[in-house]
Amino acid sequence: MTGEDTGRPLRVAVIGTGWAARSIWLPRLTAHPAFTVAAVVDPDPAARAAASGGELPEFATAEELSPAEIDLAVVAVPNHLHAAVAETVLGAGISAFVEKPVCMTSAEADRLAAAEFTGSAMLLAGSAARYRTDVRTLLETAGTVGRIRHISLRWVRARGIPSGVGWFTSRRLSGGGALMDLGWHLLDVAGPLLGSAKFRQVIGSVSDDFVNDGSVRARWREDEAANTSGDVEDTARGFLVAPEGTSVSITASWASHRPDDVTAVVIEGSTGTLSLTCTFGFSPNRQDHSVLTLTRRGRETVVPVPNEPVGVEYDRLLDDLPRRLADPRTRGVAVGEAAHNVDAIERLYRSAAPRPLHPVRAVLPQPHRAGRLRAVVFDLDGVLVDSFEVMRQAFTLAYREVVGDGEPPFAEYNRHLGRYFPEIMRIMDLPPEMEGPFVRESARLAERVTLFSGIEELLGLLRHQGVRLAVATGKAGWRARSLLTRLGVVDLFDHVIGSDEVPRAKPAPDIVLRALDLLKVDPDEAVMVGDAVTDLAAAKDAGVAAAAALWGETDEAALLAAGPDLVLHKPLDLIPLCTPAEFVLG
Repeated sequence: MTGEDTGRPLRVAVIGTGWAARSIWLPRLTAHPAFTVAAVVDPDPAARAAASGGELPEFATAEELSPAEIDLAVVAVPNHLHAAVAETVLGAGISAFVEKPVCMTSAEADRLAAAEFTGSAMLLAGSAARYRTDVRTLLETAGTVGRIRHISLRWVRARGIPSGVGWFTSRRLSGGGALMDLGWHLLDVAGPLLGSAKFRQVIGSVSDDFVNDGSVRARWREDEAANTSGDVEDTARGFLVAPEGTSVSITASWASHRPDDVTAVVIEGSTGTLSLTCTFGFSPNRQDHSVLTLTRRGRETVVPVPNEPVGVEYDRLLDDLPRRLADPRTRGVAVGEAAHNVDAIERLYRSAAPRPLHPVRAVLPQPHRAGRLRAVVFDLDGVLVDSFEVMRQAFTLAYREVVGDGEPPFAEYNRHLGRYFPEIMRIMDLPPEMEGPFVRESARLAERVTLFSGIEELLGLLRHQGVRLAVATGKAGWRARSLLTRLGVVDLFDHVIGSDEVPRAKPAPDIVLRALDLLKVDPDEAVMVGDAVTDLAAAKDAGVAAAAALWGETDEAALLAAGPDLVLHKPLDLIPLCTPAEFVLG
């Protein structure tokens, strides 16, 4: 069931029968009037028989589930299977709620986005911590502390290393240690305060002092002890900077020298500081109660929050699931949040490695000179795809939802195209909260976006001639890859890069330099094709030829005034320049 109300309970399949399924999902789903547990899935016959109690249909694989019998699948398998299982059920037309971490890599996030966008089912996810009353009160009160300058996120256990029969502490199976486990919850809680834009800077460190110490296992989980040594961190520390300058510190630790487990979230604003101290999760070694304080000019005020039963946040999450599933605006939200979280986690792990795994080479701009064209870097909207009307509608709906009545200033927005959406909001002095509904509506209307005439032929000819291709877009990377997947051309590109995946968006040259680095070409061997002044500026500062694309809805006068190296009136105008002979810029 997606986007409709049948009046009957949702039929749920629980995939996986580990601790989370047995202790969290099956008991709550069974007791909840909005759900009927209709199947249990696990490859182990004994495990699924024990979980079903002999009273539920049992299946060995997710492929056996049918949308005629199942409305929603709760994916509670080991981390390395999350994305694959979710893809399977989404592909079958069954909506999926995926336990954290939703995915282990950005590539998995892209696959999930494509699976959701190309089908009728929805992907749902999100940390239950957001449904805690203390966290909700914290987020609701955050607007009273002025502009947020810094957020501190800490979840430190005394003795809480999970085993999961060994998979939790195996990087191949878990994707990481405490950061992937506890850190995902922390990033998810901070998400509403930071928006969907990926962090501009990420640095961190990890340590493994406790990971193979059996005395600090999370005994409340009643896991069997791992029979192999763990190769993940038990503690991760990071410092991140959001695009608008808000800094975030994060500490996630499975074990420490503390006497108890503590979760702390501190929001430092321009006019005050909010501090929440509590304990997330199910550990019995917890704080007695939650404490939320607001401090202004040396005066501390306690903000009342109730003491609640452990785990009640999961009950509330389930209360909310039917609403989310019936709301078409939910589509794309979960995978966008997952892409944001996993990007931060991947980058922190890369920073903590002995050397950078994906260094971005600094390339100084240099004069254009004759040379062989080996690569083309394309902007997306207005160059490859005709999305002008969709963007206009999405911007209008987002403006009216967040700002209210009045004429949406789309003409001004259009002048800034090519920049990252949050940056445009800042320039136009519009609420950053417009990004959520803008992304949502863009996703809802995505089927109306088409390739410009001649683009598919152009890409095919360029590939045939051995030219390497990349997309460098103002969109978020996962959104761009999902759109190109739906249009059937994503495989024609060597790389698709979003503005959320580089330190600075266009007109800075970072995204073009990143494309050159990934394509392994020098600036004089490439051309950037764009339909906005910001595209041309980024190209020139990166030292590549700047080609103006005039076939879309663009301000031709402004584009020509920016002094492009090449002017293209239709896509195939690029072909004569892409011969195996010399490529000479005029």
